[in-house]
Amino acid sequence: MMSVGETLRRERLRQKVELAQIAEELKISSRTLEAIESDEYDKLPGGVFAKSFVRQYAGVLGLDAEEVAAQFEQAAHLPELTNLAELRRPRPVTGLDRMGDRTFSFSRPRNVLPSLVAVLVVMLICSVVYGWWERNRQLAATRRETPPPVVSAKQPGTQRPAPATTVAKGPGPASAFVANAPRPAQIPPGVPQPLVPDSEPAGTGAVHVELVVAEPVWVSVQRDGTPIYQGELQPNEIRTVAANSEITLKLGNAGGVTILLNGKPIPSPGPKGQVRTVQLTSGGFQILPAASAPAPLPRAPAFLTPL
Repeated sequence: MMSVGETLRRERLRQKVELAQIAEELKISSRTLEAIESDEYDKLPGGVFAKSFVRQYAGVLGLDAEEVAAQFEQAAHLPELTNLAELRRPRPVTGLDRMGDRTFSFSRPRNVLPSLVAVLVVMLICSVVYGWWERNRQLAATRRETPPPVVSAKQPGTQRPAPATTVAKGPGPASAFVANAPRPAQIPPGVPQPLVPDSEPAGTGAVHVELVVAEPVWVSVQRDGTPIYQGELQPNEIRTVAANSEITLKLGNAGGVTILLNGKPIPSPGPKGQVRTVQLTSGGFQILPAASAPAPLPRAPAFLTPL
């Protein structure tokens, strides 16, 4: 005598019906139907559900559903749900203590103060992180939107009265020097500022250089072949200068400053404490040998008054 699974499988193959089609029609997984055909009863759900699946499978193939289900029940040794009246009969509850004989204990309410403190600490940390991120984002946006500057000097932490600006006119490099340059009011560190005040426009500003200072560094600057500044810059300063064709920088601490050429950082010109001369143009930059580097100007006073 063939098993239930073999009977169902042969009938399905005789009718040339795919297992997936029956699974879709009955909304029963293909794995369950395969387990029924293979007589792998341990892979089927509880007895009542398994019997229902077999009955539906036999019915969709046109077989006697009840006969096949009874055959499956006998083969799988499923318990019959009989004598429902006995199962539904209420049973007396014994061994319960009287309310008066029981002793109730009440636990102390939990202290929620540590949880509240932890929540407040997390909120404070999130606020600090968000404030730091927002400050960096605004600083980056300011640096992107800053146009090529008309140069002006800045000394962080020091305010001095602004004397009159005198520009030497005449041929030669002296025509670009700014004497007794006015000093701006104190400006927070990290905000880009022009290198020196300039009464003569820098032309098209095809070359735009930005200096981001990490350590004290002595700097000498030539713009389009004309010396315009020398002095010492302090940490957290950001200075900018623009030129038509080229800018030449002589750095007393090459590793203490980051240089951006037209908004893009260039590799470090040298290690910390070393003197380097860098020539920057719209096409790129080069480090000049010591022999061809321009002679430095006399060292500026400590308060960075431009020449």
